[in-house]
Amino acid sequence: MRDADASRQRGLGLSALFAALSALCFALSFPLSDTFVAGWPLSFAWPALLAAAARVAPRKRELAAVVFIPFLAAFLAQEWWMRHITELGMPFLAAYLAGWTVILALLVRRIGGTAEAPRWPFALTLPIVIVAVEILRGDLVCSGYAWFFIAHPMVEWTEVAQIAALGGGWLLTALVACVSGAVLDAIVRRGSTRIASPIVAALLLAAAFAYGSARLAAHDAPSSTAPSAPRILAVQTNLPMSNKLAWEPSAQVEDFIAFARLTIDGARSAKEQGAPIDLALWPETTVPGMGLEPESIKTLVDSNVYPGNRFEEGLRDISKRIDAPLIVGSPAFLDLRIEGNRFRWKNQFNSAYLVDARGQQGRTDKIYLTPFGEMMPIISNWDWLEEQLLALGAEGMTFDLDTAKEPRNFTVPVRAADGSTAHVDVGVPICFEITEPWASRRIAFPNGKRAAGVILNLSNDGWFGPSRAGRRQHLQVSQLRAIELDTPVIRCANTGMSAWIDACGRIKSSLAPEQGGALLAQPQPSVSTPLAVVVADGIGFLSIAAVAFGLLRRRLS
Repeated sequence: MRDADASRQRGLGLSALFAALSALCFALSFPLSDTFVAGWPLSFAWPALLAAAARVAPRKRELAAVVFIPFLAAFLAQEWWMRHITELGMPFLAAYLAGWTVILALLVRRIGGTAEAPRWPFALTLPIVIVAVEILRGDLVCSGYAWFFIAHPMVEWTEVAQIAALGGGWLLTALVACVSGAVLDAIVRRGSTRIASPIVAALLLAAAFAYGSARLAAHDAPSSTAPSAPRILAVQTNLPMSNKLAWEPSAQVEDFIAFARLTIDGARSAKEQGAPIDLALWPETTVPGMGLEPESIKTLVDSNVYPGNRFEEGLRDISKRIDAPLIVGSPAFLDLRIEGNRFRWKNQFNSAYLVDARGQQGRTDKIYLTPFGEMMPIISNWDWLEEQLLALGAEGMTFDLDTAKEPRNFTVPVRAADGSTAHVDVGVPICFEITEPWASRRIAFPNGKRAAGVILNLSNDGWFGPSRAGRRQHLQVSQLRAIELDTPVIRCANTGMSAWIDACGRIKSSLAPEQGGALLAQPQPSVSTPLAVVVADGIGFLSIAAVAFGLLRRRLS
């Protein structure tokens, strides 16, 4: 009995140690600042350590405890910036994410087995289970929270990350998890698995590197048939998040003028360098007021209510001065009316407008709302409960946005080198839409056919507060989307990080966070349809099916 108790305590201690190390490696694999991203190789370490914890834990409930506690600490550290927005929601979200990691560990134990009863090789178990849990958490359950995926920091290994063009981020996650599991197999397994797993994983990794190197070389090869590349000026504003919750009219006018100066100065500088711009971008929700709908503006003007049409006229004037249209982030209020001393409306969207010297020429609305920022999963179905929780944990915030059924892309004129005018179609995912593979795919490839040669991601990253690490994570996700969709991405973010990303996920240029500025990009529009678009989320759904098979097979055996 004493030997059994000692063995159990030893197993529990080892499980706790491995789980703690796994959580530490997980947290350090993501950016620690806007420039420090060197922890990405730890993406290969934390899955194996988590599997080791699952393998030696005496009981499932003890495994749940030793995994939940360190990962709760890891997610609290990663999401610490959220305390400026919601002191109640931040620990709740961290606990929710840690709970998913517990599910991951329990599934690994169930399918991969324990030290006493090994089952599937970890080189097979880890990619299947991790991809299944990522797509469930990130897409299918509670509207999805597509953050903290293995593939995100792996964009720093440019060559290997290119396989996302074949099977999306799910394939990249699966490869990393396979290599991680193979290392564990080499240490703890016996027989042929101990030898076969590392060999297979090494071959897969080498094949991924070779494919990525070839793809990069093909992308960088000169082409005489490439379409005209637009010159795009991304204007990075530096508007604090607190202003978005209480933006006084005087500050709105002052900030608008500052944004206009950045735009005009940036366009003038580009023209002086012989590169007149074709388009200017402003970040998400940086246009003050009630949107640019003609009916809404008429209501304000006729009622002599602020802001009237001053911001719409201001944008038209800016477009005339820079001789180019703008795409700007703004709220959109449909059927706006004034009843008594209050505004009423039928629909409110988080939108992007195309504006030129004639006025607004088009609008696209978000098709996916940011969880915990623009909606509360499940709870948003009950208005009263949502209002009570917001009053308790996020005073000043409201969740009253609608989602559009379909996104709309814009066509922008481009000055060709020979003096003629060409056109490029651009898609505009707003804020966290870039984090959801399905949303970005739907914008760039509706019905599986390319509808946008360039992606323009307008975002308000002021929500990250002082966290430069969070801003860099958002940039990494955008890099992954560029590879998946074989499409260049221009990020235009309030407080940064704004960046020009090519179709291989490489950062061509960027602006430092938390300061105003303008970035000139000339992305080459893409015309191809990568395999990842055809495959879509197929690898994720296959992983869910494989997990279900493994659980069912275990139950029947």
